[in-house]
Amino acid sequence: MKTNTNTIRTLQGWLFAILTLITFISCEEEKFFDDLDNVLPSYVDGIQNLDEEGIDCGGGSGVDCPSCSDGIQNQGEEGIDCGGPCEACIPTPRADELQNTTSPYFFTFEANDASSGRNLLPLPQDAQGVTFNLGAADPAGGDGLVGQILRPENGPFGGFEDFKFQPQPGPIDFSSYNKFTMEVYIPSSNDFSGNLEPLVEVILHDNIDGNFFQRWTILPLTVEESDFDSWVTLRFDGTNAVSANDGTLLSDNATYDNITLRFGGSGHTEAGEFFVRDLQAVTSFIAEGTPRADALSGSGLPFFYTFETGDADSGLNLLPRPTEQQGVVPTYRVSDPAGSTDAVTRILRPENGPFGGFEDFKFQPQPETIDFSVYHKFRLDVYIPSTNDFSGNLEPLVELILHDNVDGNFFQRWTIIAVTIDPSDFDTWVTVEFDGTTALSAADGTTLLPDNDTYDNYTLRLGGFGHVEQGEFYIRDFVPIMD
Repeated sequence: MKTNTNTIRTLQGWLFAILTLITFISCEEEKFFDDLDNVLPSYVDGIQNLDEEGIDCGGGSGVDCPSCSDGIQNQGEEGIDCGGPCEACIPTPRADELQNTTSPYFFTFEANDASSGRNLLPLPQDAQGVTFNLGAADPAGGDGLVGQILRPENGPFGGFEDFKFQPQPGPIDFSSYNKFTMEVYIPSSNDFSGNLEPLVEVILHDNIDGNFFQRWTILPLTVEESDFDSWVTLRFDGTNAVSANDGTLLSDNATYDNITLRFGGSGHTEAGEFFVRDLQAVTSFIAEGTPRADALSGSGLPFFYTFETGDADSGLNLLPRPTEQQGVVPTYRVSDPAGSTDAVTRILRPENGPFGGFEDFKFQPQPETIDFSVYHKFRLDVYIPSTNDFSGNLEPLVELILHDNVDGNFFQRWTIIAVTIDPSDFDTWVTVEFDGTTALSAADGTTLLPDNDTYDNYTLRLGGFGHVEQGEFYIRDFVPIMD
């Protein structure tokens, strides 16, 4: 076969030219980009150069470099600003649990960073009047971490030392969240013989100028000596709290942007040690639902009423009459005056009430007459505030009245079982027992309550009768009991 030598040579020439061109372009491209890197470094080139503190961050980049104090979980951290390249994370199980609540503000004191709270963060140590140690061991020996607050002797603020949270970016809305709970442990080793007080205050204020104290609202609570050396839950109620300057209700305040805590009182320079945990803003101190009524529902009792609400949720086979039919003013589902999370009922015996001194609280009549042969004893929890004036006709008297509804003369036939509360039991819950074993009807003075077959109603009277003086009482858990 004849070979075309010229054609082969031509193809070889073209192939050489193409290879030479590719080599040239590749070299020039590499040289171009090398020159570009050397000539045009930037804050977005994926290289730490210029004045950057990290890759494309810091310096003049305008971008903050990830750090262990930026409030962001980044750079391989196991939590916010902890773990990975940062210090080990401190477990904050209580804060983790509170994250699932609706509270807009809380701080558990488990750690000195955002892990302990929502929208709350302490000011730095050098900006505080007290010395604090957060994430400290529980003085009661528990597993959880808490905060230790040391009020220094001769502190920097001349007797007004406190623990400050950082101001909020805008005014705080206290219209709903105007109540606060916090657990406090006060060691008995403190010397309260002088000016130091077992006093804890929540202070709400603004940061407009140095005269914020002229406008602030203070919620103070004193811890009883009997509660020293143990954790006690304090409930700071701002419902009726007002500002110092003009009496504006906390719920209506539109200027406060800060929350501060003060321990040990003010106006003195004595040292004190306090432990705290779990500050939380709440809408109510009352536990959800009707837990006491729920517990009694399986007891087999024929009836009960817990006063957690004003409807059937509180009871079994008992229901209060409507408020307008009562001689007293009942307020259902109020906070426990003793400070628990129980829902209770406040009974206000009004001055100059509608029944001329015979004001009472009535349940609705039963559909049939009551069989007292088995259940003729009853108990009721009663709380009588010492603020009542018992110097006149008002009495610390609680009466259970059993009667019928045949006509308006039922009081001629009723049975009354009365118990007087001793003044030493004021300001605390007392369980009153009404024993109807030997109680007699007024109709004949001989029929025992266990033998009565006409009564169909229960009524409670508080404060005595035959007078028009005002009185305040709290009640819960009206329950029958067996011998």
